[in-house]
Amino acid sequence: MAHNAAERAARKRLLQARSAVLRLTLSRQLGQGLQPALHTLDRADSAWRWLKAHPLVWLGAGAAVLVWRPRGVPVLAGRMLGLWQLWRQVAPVAQPLLRRWLAKSPRSTPP
Repeated sequence: MAHNAAERAARKRLLQARSAVLRLTLSRQLGQGLQPALHTLDRADSAWRWLKAHPLVWLGAGAAVLVWRPRGVPVLAGRMLGLWQLWRQVAPVAQPLLRRWLAKSPRSTPP
């Protein structure tokens, strides 16, 4: 009876160790698989921060649209309003996820 209990305990420890190795392997594989997406999110975050720090770029882009496509301004304004409204609905769910992903992604140094 004690022999069976010892075998079961040894088998349990072996299975726990194997599970730990498998979990580590899976997390590394998922990390490598998600790396391109995390890199893209990191670049988008960096671009957004740069655009927030340089508001004259927004003004220049608006002036360029106004000069080159004056009739397209109302269409563009409508699309931007629609995107803003969509973001307001999605933001409560998306922002915590984006913050978590960006916190886990390795930061690249800006050029």
